[in-house]
Amino acid sequence: MKWDVAIRKKMGSGARSFDLDISFSSDASRLVLFGPSGAGKTLTLKAVAGLLRPDEGQIAFEGEPLFDAAAGIDVPARDRGLGYLFQEYALFPHLTIRQNVAFGLGKGWRNARRRGADPAAERWLEALELGSLGDRFPDQLSGGQRQRAALARALAAKPRALLLDEPFAAMDVPLRGKLRAQLRDLQARFALPILLITHDAADVEAFADEIVYVEAGRTTTSSFPVQQKVAMKSSARNQLVGTVSRVTPGAVNDEVEIALEGGQRIVAVVTRESSVRLGLAVGVEAFALVKASSVIIVPDLGTARLSARNQLAGTVARVQAGAVNAEIVIDVGGAASIVAIVTQASASALGLAPGSAAVAIFKASSVVVGVSG
Repeated sequence: MKWDVAIRKKMGSGARSFDLDISFSSDASRLVLFGPSGAGKTLTLKAVAGLLRPDEGQIAFEGEPLFDAAAGIDVPARDRGLGYLFQEYALFPHLTIRQNVAFGLGKGWRNARRRGADPAAERWLEALELGSLGDRFPDQLSGGQRQRAALARALAAKPRALLLDEPFAAMDVPLRGKLRAQLRDLQARFALPILLITHDAADVEAFADEIVYVEAGRTTTSSFPVQQKVAMKSSARNQLVGTVSRVTPGAVNDEVEIALEGGQRIVAVVTRESSVRLGLAVGVEAFALVKASSVIIVPDLGTARLSARNQLAGTVARVQAGAVNAEIVIDVGGAASIVAIVTQASASALGLAPGSAAVAIFKASSVVVGVSG
C-alpha cells in the first residue's frame, strides 16, 4: 500500500477550534484529496510531509511508518523522502532558479553557488526545459515556469513521492490545462507516486487515479457535485471535454457530435433514453470517455476510407515502452490528448516517436458520453 493514513489533530481552542480526523488507504499512483477550501486538505498534506505533528494516529508510505503516535515514531520531514510543492511554490526570491533548484542538495544552510550548480540540479533544469533560465530570478519567470522550477527543486532531491498543494490554483485557465498535461507526463515518465490536494473538479478530472473526499476535517464517502466522469476515471484512460454541437435523434439511438476544446469533433452513439435523461442538446457541455484499448493509430489516413467515425489527427507527445506493449500519447489540440495501447512491434513498424504525426481512430459505439451534474 503506497499511502496509509489515519490521524487526528485538534487545531486552536474553544469556539475557533478545528478537528482534523482523516483516514484513507490507497495504492494509487496519482491520489487526489478533493474538497472545498478550509476542509483540512493542506493540514493533512503537511502531516504526511512531517510539517505538522498529529495528536494521534499513524502515517505510512509503502509500508514504512513515518508517524505512529502510540509507538513514538515521528520521522523528521527531511528524512521522509517526500518532495513538497507549496501552493505558491515558495521559491527564494534572492536566489537564481539554478540556486533554488540546488538548494538543499548541499550540507548546511549556505546558498548554492550562482554558477556551477550540482549535476542533479542541472539535470532537472534541462528535464523541465529550464536550462536557459537558470540564471534568472523567480520574479523574471512566468507562473508556469515558476511551477516547473519548484518541481525541479523538489525532484532534484530524489524524492520517493511528490506532495502537491493546489499546484494549479495560481494560474489562468489555459495554462492550467497545459501544466496538468505536463505533470501527468512527468508522473508517467518517472513512475513517481503523487499525492495532490485540490478544490477544483477540473484537477480531479484530468489527474486522479483515485479520489479521497475531504469535508469539514473528515474523509467522507459522499461525493461533492463534480462531473460524473470523476467516478468513471478508473475504467477509461481518455477523457475528452467539449460542447455538444449536434444531436441527430433516432427511434432507438441518438448520434451525438461533440466539438472538443481543441477544435476537432467526435461522434458517439447514445441510446435515446440516455440522451433524454442527460439532457443532451446543442450547447450543453459534455465529456467523452474512451478506453485506450479501443483506440487504434495510423501515421496518416491517406486515401483510406474507414467505418470508424472518429479520426483525431495530432502529434505523438510520448511513447512509453513496456515489455510487450507501448503506451502512445497523442496531442489532439488545445490541452486535449488521447492515449492508445499498441504492441511494441506495431509502434516500431509505424515509426511512432515523439513529434511524429498520427491519427487516433475509434468507433462511435466505443464512446461513453456524460454531462456535468
